[in-house]
Amino acid sequence: MNIAIILAAGMSNRYNKDKPKQFDDSFNKKMLIEYSIETFINHSEIDSVILVVPELYFEEIKNKIKNCLIIKGGKTRQESSFLGLRACPKNTNNVLIHDAARPFVSTQIIEDCIKNLNKHIAVSPALPCTDTIIEAKNNSNISKTLDRNILYQLQTPQAFNYKILFDCHKKLNEQFTDDISIIKKQGYECKIIIGDIKNMKITYKEDFKILKSLI
Repeated sequence: MNIAIILAAGMSNRYNKDKPKQFDDSFNKKMLIEYSIETFINHSEIDSVILVVPELYFEEIKNKIKNCLIIKGGKTRQESSFLGLRACPKNTNNVLIHDAARPFVSTQIIEDCIKNLNKHIAVSPALPCTDTIIEAKNNSNISKTLDRNILYQLQTPQAFNYKILFDCHKKLNEQFTDDISIIKKQGYECKIIIGDIKNMKITYKEDFKILKSLI
């Protein structure tokens, strides 16, 4: 059984609007999260979708979205991810964890993630870095230029063997920003697959223009 968990419990402090970006309904009268939900729901290899939302918006979203399981998230992304894992059916084999701020995940990426889980414990789409990447001290002075030929930008969904990821979460005593970092901490390797430039993350209000052109 393949389960998709969409993390939508953040409050989008950098988005600068009244509602968190994932619940903004100005995109052709649809909420941002509805785009990725529809892609996962309609994928033939996804058996169920779990949507993790802030407690403040739980009742509202539960009344609006009927085609997936809605649960309350935690205070951090890591906690919300763990709560999503706990809500998975006992016979779950694989889990795909996706950020709600990436509305245009493709069916091909989902398919590639699941296919690669046949041989790998963890899989993540990624794009090679094309810009020059530097390290800077105190946000001003450049201290080091990194080799972009070995640098990638990770995307979601990040896909995992369910049991192994769940066990890794239960062993944690520190905070991580994504699930790949959690599984790497326990010594497991991650397979990189080619991502999609359209699978961008909406972070700032200015990202509206790009998003609307894609819609």
